[in-house]
Amino acid sequence: MYNIEQAMDKTYAREVLKKIKCFVFDMDGTIYLGGKILDGSIDFLHTLDKHRIAVRFFTNNSSKNNRVYVDRITKMGYPVTEDRIFISNHVIISYLLDNMPEKTVYVLGNQYLQNDFKEAGIKLVEENPDIVVVGFDTSLVYERLTKACTFIRNGATFYGVNPDFNCPMEDGYIPDCGSICACITASTGVVPEFFGKPTVHTLQYILKQTGLKEEELAIVGDRLYTDIALAKNNAVTSILVLTGESTLEDVPKAEVKPTLIFPSLKQAKEVIDEIY
Repeated sequence: MYNIEQAMDKTYAREVLKKIKCFVFDMDGTIYLGGKILDGSIDFLHTLDKHRIAVRFFTNNSSKNNRVYVDRITKMGYPVTEDRIFISNHVIISYLLDNMPEKTVYVLGNQYLQNDFKEAGIKLVEENPDIVVVGFDTSLVYERLTKACTFIRNGATFYGVNPDFNCPMEDGYIPDCGSICACITASTGVVPEFFGKPTVHTLQYILKQTGLKEEELAIVGDRLYTDIALAKNNAVTSILVLTGESTLEDVPKAEVKPTLIFPSLKQAKEVIDEIY
């Protein structure tokens, strides 16, 4: 039986976090919200560095590339390099290069996403693709949405970069990749395979990039159905922060429960300080 009080208990948190060698942070809703730095987040990152605990970032937000996030986080007071930032874009690109490098792809997504595919050497086409890849397209054009639906009806494989239905903003939420894919599914009857959190594709990618074991990783995020669900049926520690989409009231109803719960990263820092 899941114990929500235990998940919020500092003594229990100290026991859990002592074995963690790498924290993998979501960004939107965890480190910042829009242009606002969330309480204690940057201090927590510096604290982990001080204790030589690895810090990596993973965002499902496929509307940007890692250079954008390097600039954003650095300006917030935590200098970071591109190799420490993982995006759902990287996961699907890695999968395509490993499994179907010769296939042609139609991308419904921002220019950032399209550029990532081009730079990786994946052949992008505008007609008769083998695969349709849908990302978080904040520049969504109805004509391109229609083309994606037509290609999928004609037999193209349908992949979604990330399953998030909403992207948190300072004043609420905006429709994310999962919502765009749901629209396409409603039109075509075809359900996509997703590649961002919480899919096994993402966990395999993180393990490969960090070289660590599941039990040495902590996934930190604000969404139960993506961040926390990444720890389903494995030894990864999951940490929910209540600064973004999911609330404490959502936890009892969630299919996957977080190992630990903190109001914000400020309280997580306090636990790390107590350990070291």
